[in-house]
Amino acid sequence: MYSAKLTFYIFPLLLLLLTASGCSEDASSVAGNEPLEAAPDFDLHLLEGGNFKLSNYKGKPVVVNFFASWCVPCGAESPVLDKVYQDYQSKGVSFVGVAVNDTESKAREFIERYGLTFPAGLDDTGEIKDAFGVYGMPTSYFINREGLISYLHPGAVTERLMQHEIDKMLESGGST
Repeated sequence: MYSAKLTFYIFPLLLLLLTASGCSEDASSVAGNEPLEAAPDFDLHLLEGGNFKLSNYKGKPVVVNFFASWCVPCGAESPVLDKVYQDYQSKGVSFVGVAVNDTESKAREFIERYGLTFPAGLDDTGEIKDAFGVYGMPTSYFINREGLISYLHPGAVTERLMQHEIDKMLESGGST
């Protein structure tokens, strides 16, 4: 009897603790003892015209944000993304948004609705999403000056997290 009551109370508590420990902001960091992985190169046709080819940005930190117009967390994080973009573009950090599983008109509506000012394009084939291994939206990749993925964050980003990861890339001068 005592054992059953103990299990009834302890098991949910243990499950809660294990779940919470996996929710830290650093849970998706690629940095540490693991070697950094090269970001897949891509050539994205931008909705505002022109192209964004990742390899052309070698030597500059880049934030690649995968989003979709139907994704509620994507809309929620949009003001944060644009504010951080405004704060860091003068420091040489580039941003690009990649709309996934969307139509061009829906992607344009999303960008206009949330007032996004950084370049964005539509991955209409899913090729870029697949190359990066994106399985959910939003997902943000922080790519250092050497073209290596220094951090990836599945889910909505916070301003603090973005500032921390971008500052690490800027301070390192190279890999993080």
